Amino acid sequence: MSFNIALTGIAAAQKDLDVTANNIANVNTTGF
Repeated sequence: MSFNIALTGIAAAQKDLDVTANNIANVNTTGF
């Protein structure tokens, strides 16, 4: 059970990291 919770936490953290990286990548994009 705790292993599943850990995987879910990692997946959530990865998603947040992807969103942050995407925002940084597009910071100079017009209309973003």
